[in-house]
Amino acid sequence: MVDIAVVGAGTMGAGIAQSAALGGLSTVMLDVQENALARGRETMERDLERRVERGRLSEDERRGALDLVSTTTSLEACADAPLVVEAVIEDLEVKRRVFADLEAVVGGETVLATNTSSLSVAGIAAATERPERVVGMHFFNPVPAMCLVEIVSGPSTDPSAARRAEEVAERLGKTPIRVSDTPGFIVNRVARPFYLEALRLVEEGVEPGRIDAAIRGAGFRMGPLELADLIGHDVNLAVSESLFERYYYQPRFRPSHLQRSMVEAGLLGRKSGRGFYDYGAEKQEEVGEVAEHVALRVICCVVNEAYLALSEGVATAEDIDKAMKLGANYPRGPFEWAEEIGVQSILRMLDSLRDAYGEAYIAAPSLRAAGRSGA
Repeated sequence: MVDIAVVGAGTMGAGIAQSAALGGLSTVMLDVQENALARGRETMERDLERRVERGRLSEDERRGALDLVSTTTSLEACADAPLVVEAVIEDLEVKRRVFADLEAVVGGETVLATNTSSLSVAGIAAATERPERVVGMHFFNPVPAMCLVEIVSGPSTDPSAARRAEEVAERLGKTPIRVSDTPGFIVNRVARPFYLEALRLVEEGVEPGRIDAAIRGAGFRMGPLELADLIGHDVNLAVSESLFERYYYQPRFRPSHLQRSMVEAGLLGRKSGRGFYDYGAEKQEEVGEVAEHVALRVICCVVNEAYLALSEGVATAEDIDKAMKLGANYPRGPFEWAEEIGVQSILRMLDSLRDAYGEAYIAAPSLRAAGRSGA
């Protein structure tokens, strides 16, 4: 009996399968290519070996986890699984085809989950005859190390499907958070100003090293520009462009022309050897008088986006804070920042930016209301 099936043996699929096995679930990992399955299996084996070396896992536990994972190229292997998690490439038409094919082989009670990070769960579910059993399970990379799973309910998702996904996430040792089916869900949306404001500051002439040092000084593990270098500017730009389009070109989501130019020039970050920093040379950082202003500006824009997400019913304030700390490694959640900095101080910063740069900095009505009420 298979407890969970994972479709896709790439980085995310292998990570989900590994986490499921560590949670004691009998797991089948499916891919159309044998070499992809081999690579996925190797990825799991390497990570589990590292865990043993670091004393986080016993040798018996490592072998037991690997024994729980089988691999196949046959879709029929998913037939008896009560939950199937899709983790193929981030392409709507590809995912829709996968879900239509899955529905033809799985049982009537099987929950179909998509690991999409940015696509519409409703759009994927529309390819099925029973969209009520389709739910989002957005895991974060690297899956075995990251605790957060965004449980995304589309307009047709049955509450029982969301509960099943939530229960499985907990079995995997993850923290599930309920999210509505809106672009970027919580983390990718609320984190967007973290990158976009930093890019705007560079365009205004602030040195990248100063920006990153200021953000680290505010308690973040990495600055936004060095983090974008790590992620890859091509990947980061694609997320920004997707959100900009899906939010009907709201000015606050406008991607950076500078980042587009960097991508076109092949300056992708660490993977190309150079982005905002040259990875063949020692990085020089400057911290100057702008540091406090830089950190406050970036944080205020993140707080504003969190208030907008709250107003739209994406998630509760508590869950947004939890998601940003678990999924993005923020030292505090946006609403915790608001309490610490003070709503009036945040509004003054946003109003100043709006006067200087325009409507991209309009304060969320709920943030403005909180300022009036003294909340």
